[in-house]
Amino acid sequence: MANVNQIFNKYLTWIVIGVALAAFVFDQSFVWASNYTTLFLQIIMFFMGLTLSVSDFKEVFHRPAYVAMVSLMQFIWMPFAGWALTKLFNLPPELALGVILLGCCPGGTASNVMTYLSNGDVALSVTATSISTMLAPIIMPLNISLYAGEIIEISFWPMFWSILRVVFLPVVFGVILNSLFGKKIASYYSVLPTFSSIGVLLVIAAVVSVNKETIMHSGLLIAFVTFLHNSSGYAFAWGVCKLLKVDVASTRAMQIEVGMQNSGLASSMALNAPFNAPQASMAGAIYSIMHNVTGSLFASYCRYKDAKSAESSPAAVETPVTEA
Repeated sequence: MANVNQIFNKYLTWIVIGVALAAFVFDQSFVWASNYTTLFLQIIMFFMGLTLSVSDFKEVFHRPAYVAMVSLMQFIWMPFAGWALTKLFNLPPELALGVILLGCCPGGTASNVMTYLSNGDVALSVTATSISTMLAPIIMPLNISLYAGEIIEISFWPMFWSILRVVFLPVVFGVILNSLFGKKIASYYSVLPTFSSIGVLLVIAAVVSVNKETIMHSGLLIAFVTFLHNSSGYAFAWGVCKLLKVDVASTRAMQIEVGMQNSGLASSMALNAPFNAPQASMAGAIYSIMHNVTGSLFASYCRYKDAKSAESSPAAVETPVTEA
């Protein structure tokens, strides 16, 4: 199983692309998965919870300003950027809804892996993902109502309970089990991200299979829009961190955390009540591919930059970089 986990970590971007292509070509073989996207997402969030303990939230108390910065950028900039892009490109209502849903989501679990690969602050990334996920049941309905209210009639409480059931409760249940039986399940920690990745792949396959026709007509446009959305998160976070003179490791964690949304949640919500909008789910599926590609490129660039710095100044390996 360890070998499988290494393969997923090393080739996740290509695996995501491969699954999406397979679901597009053999769409009828994957349609069944669209009936279980909520379950897949609950499993993903449960595995996320299993990897967390109460002590993982200590960064909130050690560096509350940094954690707050990530959440503010996540829930203020990304919903606005998604909405602005739908207006800029005059997207049809259902496609616009998908981009807005994506923008309103919390950070994705893949951000923790990408932060590690980019030599970023992993502790900050894990804490920020956890906090944004916990805040999602309250903030997401508010943002969706604000930016998508003109597209679809939205009731706060049904959406709140839906996000609570799908996101919050599975994570909390996982954290509780980890707190009670952490030592017994510690040997499985390394493979939990692989199970989560499989869940994300099934959601992507489901979305692509039910949106084949829409992808053929609007896929390139949505790919470009999601690329701009993803890139805007990196750029905005970098600008804020530069302005506030945040250290490089924390800046990288914040860039990735803001730029990488929980695309599986966006797709699952679009496919199920209260939205039931299959075309809207396409933005999340394409974003899953996009943010893995851009995240991998960003991590490669960061590691290359650090290696060049180490070559030019051996002391740079031991001395934290203070400028991005």
